[in-house]
Formats: sequence, structure tokens, C-alpha cells
Amino acid sequence: MGCLPGNSVELVQVAPFQDPMYLNVNGTHLAIRKETAAHILIEKISNE
Repeated sequence: MGCLPGNSVELVQVAPFQDPMYLNVNGTHLAIRKETAAHILIEKISNE
């Protein structure tokens, strides 16, 4: 699975020590380490 420019990324949950993070990427749930998440650039599109 890849995360491409334009994908919707939502933070669902963070583990107690901030690692890993549980994300929703275009409807697919994904748990990634904080180190990997640092490579994802995001732009806030709404206040929801």
C-alpha cells in the first residue's frame, strides 16, 4: 500500500507513548511508526 499525494489522511488514534499512530488513509486503516509518519506531509483542509 502506498500513500500518494492527494490521499486523505486522518489520525484515528495514538498509542500511549506516541508510537505507533493509527491512521485512516483513503478508507484503509494503517498503523505506522512515528519515524515513518514524519515523512508524510499533510495539509489541513477543514476544521472537522
